[in-house]
Amino acid sequence: MSTGAKPHENITHGAARTLLVRVRQPGVASVLAFIVVLTLAVAVAAFVAQQWQIAAGQRFARRASALRETVEQALIADEAMLRGARGWLAQTPAPNAEDWQRNVAAADLENSRLAVVALGYVSQPSAQPSGQQNAAPAQPDSAPLWAGPAAAPGNAFAQSIASVVARRYAVQTGKAGLTAEPASDAAPPRLMLYLPVYTSTAAAHVAQPPLAGFAVASLDAQRLFEPILAAQPDLALAVHAGQPAVEVYRSAPTEDAEVTPGARFEHRDTIAYGGATLTLDASTNGSPLVTGAATCAAAVLLAGAVAAALCAALAYRLARAAPALVPDPAETDARLNEARLNEARMMSIIRSSMEAIITVDETQRVVIFNPAAEFVFGLSAMEAIGSPLSRFIPERFRGAHARHVDQFGATGVTERQMGRQQRVLFGLRANGEEFPVEASISQIRDASGKLYTVMLRDITERLRAENSLKRSREELRELSANLQNVREAEKTRIARELHDDLGQQLTALKIDLSTLAHRLGGAVGDDIAARLDGMSKLIDSTVRAVRRIASDLRPVMLDDLGLVPAIEWLANDFTSRYGITVQRHIHTGNTAFSSAAASALFRIIQEAFTNVARHAEASVVILTLEVDSQHCALRIADNGRGARDALGDPLRRDRHDKSFGLLGIRERAHMFNGVVEIDTAPGEGFAISITFEIDALVSEETAS
Repeated sequence: MSTGAKPHENITHGAARTLLVRVRQPGVASVLAFIVVLTLAVAVAAFVAQQWQIAAGQRFARRASALRETVEQALIADEAMLRGARGWLAQTPAPNAEDWQRNVAAADLENSRLAVVALGYVSQPSAQPSGQQNAAPAQPDSAPLWAGPAAAPGNAFAQSIASVVARRYAVQTGKAGLTAEPASDAAPPRLMLYLPVYTSTAAAHVAQPPLAGFAVASLDAQRLFEPILAAQPDLALAVHAGQPAVEVYRSAPTEDAEVTPGARFEHRDTIAYGGATLTLDASTNGSPLVTGAATCAAAVLLAGAVAAALCAALAYRLARAAPALVPDPAETDARLNEARLNEARMMSIIRSSMEAIITVDETQRVVIFNPAAEFVFGLSAMEAIGSPLSRFIPERFRGAHARHVDQFGATGVTERQMGRQQRVLFGLRANGEEFPVEASISQIRDASGKLYTVMLRDITERLRAENSLKRSREELRELSANLQNVREAEKTRIARELHDDLGQQLTALKIDLSTLAHRLGGAVGDDIAARLDGMSKLIDSTVRAVRRIASDLRPVMLDDLGLVPAIEWLANDFTSRYGITVQRHIHTGNTAFSSAAASALFRIIQEAFTNVARHAEASVVILTLEVDSQHCALRIADNGRGARDALGDPLRRDRHDKSFGLLGIRERAHMFNGVVEIDTAPGEGFAISITFEIDALVSEETAS
């Protein structure tokens, strides 16, 4: 049995091999690819066209349903007109034709948007003699009233069975009765509305007043339905009324129906109104050429043809570049040798790596443990391989690590990568010592399952250096803050001495000089008088210079009057010196700044103004100081030339940048936990914003 089956198996294998060889031929492969892709495109185009037609049919159904609601609203509006006429009749016990004509003329039915073209009144006929109930309907006792653009001469009220039914419905329900009555000529039937009119009686015991007659409205079907179809010219509408159905209205054929005849969407709705049933048969051209399904399908087919051509070209190139189906044994051996060589190279890289590399399988057992890992964990590879990875993780982190590995195995996403900002992880040495590490994890899948590789770096020394650098920075900031305070105190002392001592001495010298000049009077020569006048002017100039220097060192009003007056003085002085307008928006309320905070804010504004004068080439500076219950915001913006980046940023300053103004602003802001933001661009001005917590700026008495 096996002997007979083997030749058959060989034949099948040979046929399959022959078929594969032919398929791998470039021409055959390209033709097959073109046919397959084009067939898929045809199927997709047919599906898209079908769905497009279904969607178009659903849209048509919604429009037809909306048409029904519109017709109902139009009939309700016409009934409202008839109810108005009945109200007039109720107020006029014995109406005559002339009064009725004037009342209807006031309604202006011809120019009205309603379908009502005539209004009338017919009185209730007298009771028939007994035994004549099956005779023809009785005529009214008096001549009917009839007025309007379509009012017919003579007795315009038909006494058909349908009209009798409509009147009976109106009497029984108190609502308008609707009927379709044939016209006297070849015109289409008319729609008539009937409302009962009752006689007024003073008898209190009468529950229902006697019926006096009926108010009648004649409706023009064209005026009723054509305005509704005007907004939807592609719809065709046929309206039938009553049982048996009488055609009341039929719209003219649409243009697209004449140009592209074919399948149509049809929808039938019925309206039960006034005891009669109106049947609305709406239709529209459902041809794919009109709905757009053909265009969409053509676009899909065109795109499919292009895709089929591209796939055919790609298949042709791949078939030409593909190797033979049966690999050469020598080539197979060469590939195996290359794979072994690559594996040896990888192991060599892992062993020579300066980073600790650990590879574990899906059960979290160690399979690779390189020499760097041996050094970091103090454990040989022979001891580590086969042991669980949790051995090298502190116990309090093992649960979180297991969850992270599960998530990484499922999603392949992890935040643990070398060089990225990540929280510090901890490893466990063989002697039980914990140490900080930086880790990067990756995964691969081979024949035995997933392998997870972790690269570790011992960052103990780096963290120690970072902490030392952080402490040094804090000490430098404290030193800087202390130097700022000492400098401010020294400036205050010098300003006080200049103002109090030197200023008073210069004032006394000016008084003595004036007294001397007064005593000498005219006893001196012109040259001596000129010298005395020059000395007086020199003393005045020196006094102004002393005051200016003292104000630059420490404005007296900052201590005497507070921060806001000092800022106002600084802005005015800046404008007078440099001709640059300062727009001020200062709203501090009743905030009492501490002395140190007031000095820092003043110096920040002063330094910002100095930078504007030196570098900005601006014409306007906007100064904003806003204080709320939580924060204090300071912003200085100019319309100058701007800068390429945030000057003064310690991370961007190079060794050639000698500008310490913005750096000083940052340090002063840091003293009060302020956050500095700089917004600038070439040609768009320069703006510096500083935000403080209000608690850091107010005095202790105010804060308490």
